[in-house]
Amino acid sequence: MSFQTKNLRCWQKARPESSEHHPLHHQKLIEEAPAPPWVVDEELRAKIGEIGINAAKAVNYVGAGTIEGMLQDGEYFFLEMNTRVQVEHCVTEAVTGIDIVKQGIKAAAGLELEYTQDDVQLRGHAIECRINAESAPMNFAPTPGAIGGYLEPSGPGVRVDSGVGAGSVVSPQYDPMVAKLIVWDVDREQATQRMLRALSEYKIEGLTTLIPFHSTIIATKNWAEASTCSELLEDKEWLKSTAPAEPVVPVDQDDEETVTRDYVVEVSGRKFDVKVHGAAFAPVAGAAGAAAAGPAPKKRSERKKSGGGGADDLPSPIQGNMWKVVAKEGQEVAEGDLICIIEAMKMENEIVAHKAGTITTLAAKEGEPINTGDLIATIKAAEAE
Repeated sequence: MSFQTKNLRCWQKARPESSEHHPLHHQKLIEEAPAPPWVVDEELRAKIGEIGINAAKAVNYVGAGTIEGMLQDGEYFFLEMNTRVQVEHCVTEAVTGIDIVKQGIKAAAGLELEYTQDDVQLRGHAIECRINAESAPMNFAPTPGAIGGYLEPSGPGVRVDSGVGAGSVVSPQYDPMVAKLIVWDVDREQATQRMLRALSEYKIEGLTTLIPFHSTIIATKNWAEASTCSELLEDKEWLKSTAPAEPVVPVDQDDEETVTRDYVVEVSGRKFDVKVHGAAFAPVAGAAGAAAAGPAPKKRSERKKSGGGGADDLPSPIQGNMWKVVAKEGQEVAEGDLICIIEAMKMENEIVAHKAGTITTLAAKEGEPINTGDLIATIKAAEAE
């Protein structure tokens, strides 16, 4: 059995290749079905469908599967067949009314399907946004962590596929996807409006996600014209404009006083403005007013934190595992020199020196977990003579 997915268009983001440690990554962001008629007409759609069916027949394939291809300047190129149901199957289900997972199970059980290829008809338009735990303004850096309040959108034509809720933790060990938000309506324009409404109703507290990014990009002229929007994804200033209006405060399980500090962090040769929410630092012993300041706030763990919020401290911009520490305590470094590599959500993220100077403290330890805001190193510049 083969099932013909109907002209699925997938957008992908490309993560930058910064060194030999970093392969070039591509991950889909938005899917829609069917392709707009000015992109794929009925003749081309029939051709793509025939290629998919012939590929499955050629290997006597039985089961649900996915044919992937690329469209360039009106010409279609077959890429590969995945012998499984992929994330984007939801938009195909929405416009065909066929439960692909159910049909795949029936095929595996040797049962007859309930339809023929001629029965597959497209109705309306569907859009899927991947709600990932990532920060678009930080070049899609992973942002694992705990979810606070959680409320999914609902209503006619709105579907959410997720496995999380209030109190769930998005682990840095796995894929950053939190949920898939799918909408359907009678045409692309109305489906777009429904998606914008659904995105505005989706509430995920305590965790940075791509919801603001999706709300911004789907409202652009580029989206309305059905472009791949690659020019926007490569525009770092535009990506910064997708940041949420209010900073997202991570869920804190302890009763400790927290403060917000602003840093400029360089990752893989790119500078990012980072807000770090963490414990307020304790007053220095003997400093004026220290006695009146009261006791130091409670620490969340024994892990070293950024103590003063000053320009000397290099905090971790992400949560993950410390894969490799390149620098050494006492080492002289220049701005942009590699300090360490943090592995998070299948990505290796280079953390570089934010200033020139001497590493007086190196808190990063290979093989240990690290949270957003944890101190990586303290770099002190040489005093002017």
